[in-house]
Amino acid sequence: MRGNAMTEDDIRRLMAQEPTRPSEDSWAHGPDAVRDAGDPSARVAARVLLLFGDQAEVLTPHHGALDPLRVPAASVAEQLGVEVAQLPGLQFLAVVDRDELREVVPMP
Repeated sequence: MRGNAMTEDDIRRLMAQEPTRPSEDSWAHGPDAVRDAGDPSARVAARVLLLFGDQAEVLTPHHGALDPLRVPAASVAEQLGVEVAQLPGLQFLAVVDRDELREVVPMP
């Protein structure tokens, strides 16, 4: 493939492949999979992806771009000492506790 365009050869190759069947545990690799949280009291690196209404979508080692953690933007901004509008792209450290952020501090 070149860029995003598929050639006729690419299409033929895909059509010739044996279809795969999902295994019983294929859900374990999807966005709804339970992730190993590791040490729940450890701070991890996090970054605000974007603001969605009054929520901040946050990327952590356990919450990727397809399944970001949504938390109140005002709370994160207050803990970091910044305005809500400054959050997108901001990196910080925090403890991820279920679907909440605790002990939010600026990156050193």
